[in-house]
Amino acid sequence: MNFEIKEKQQLEDGTERVFIQVQKDELIYLGYFLESFEGWCNYTTPDKNQPILQVDVAPDYVKYFNDLIDALKDWEL
Repeated sequence: MNFEIKEKQQLEDGTERVFIQVQKDELIYLGYFLESFEGWCNYTTPDKNQPILQVDVAPDYVKYFNDLIDALKDWEL
């Protein structure tokens, strides 16, 4: 998949906030994968005109989320 991690922030409660820039035509696919791992994270598009996802990852799932993102980077759509 064609995306790039633009920024990571650690929130006070241990949640990791990740901003991911993704191609518009692949945005729906990335969202689909994130939703299938219910409970790991939630996401939104803060600016509906920009292909950037804000993903808040629960503290217990940060490692698993990062492993998933690494695997998806190598996946060809």
